[in-house]
Amino acid sequence: MKSRNREINVFSMSALDLFASALGAFIVVSIVLMPYFLHVDPEEVARLRQELQQEQSTSAEIRRRLEEAQSELQECRQQEAACREDLAALQQEVARLRDMLDQAQAELAEAREDLRQAQNELQQCRAELDVCEEKLSRTFLAIVIQWSTEGHDVDLHVIDTAGERFYYQNKTIPGREGELSVDTTRGPGVEIWEVAVAPVGEYQVLYNFYSDGDNDDEPAIVRGGVYHREGYYPLDDRTLTRTGRDNANAELVAIVTVKDDGSVEISQR
Repeated sequence: MKSRNREINVFSMSALDLFASALGAFIVVSIVLMPYFLHVDPEEVARLRQELQQEQSTSAEIRRRLEEAQSELQECRQQEAACREDLAALQQEVARLRDMLDQAQAELAEAREDLRQAQNELQQCRAELDVCEEKLSRTFLAIVIQWSTEGHDVDLHVIDTAGERFYYQNKTIPGREGELSVDTTRGPGVEIWEVAVAPVGEYQVLYNFYSDGDNDDEPAIVRGGVYHREGYYPLDDRTLTRTGRDNANAELVAIVTVKDDGSVEISQR
């Protein structure tokens, strides 16, 4: 834009200089030749008139071109003003877009922080859910027997999933879950074997009529049951008549199976 204005200004100055030079030359020639006007022949007058007409024509052309140049200059100035207005509007729009971008970046950063917190909370919830599912997939066991006859000693035996036998001599076993927590040696009595978290697998429940305690007139009638997370399962009453102090005398009463999901299945024998 500035280059175009400079060209128009140079053109305008050249046209004015040309016009001034032509006018000056005409005045000089007129002064010099004035004494001879009365003695000039008609051909010379015609020639001078022709030159004057040419100068006038040139002057008119210069004026026309000067007017065109001025008109173009005015148009250029108007265009320049319009461009300046457009540039100012564009700068304002750029500033507005930058503000919007800054706000969007701030909102994006906030959203990322919210997402990070949500992911942490989700991870925590999943961990808690895993713990809950783990707990739901496990169960406790409590095997209880009782008898009401005087003097009788009935022993509860439980063989765990690893084949370890819990009874009065092994109330607890190192490295194994479970405990014979209640042991009665003279009836009426109660015996309890319990485990807080039962490993998956089969548990054998056995009764052993250890001693009649000088009360051999009556058999030992044993009632039993299994407590687990889903409730209580009663075992059928078992009448014991044969006494014996070795483990081989113990009678298999039931098999308790703890499954992977923590459910319990009981099969009586």
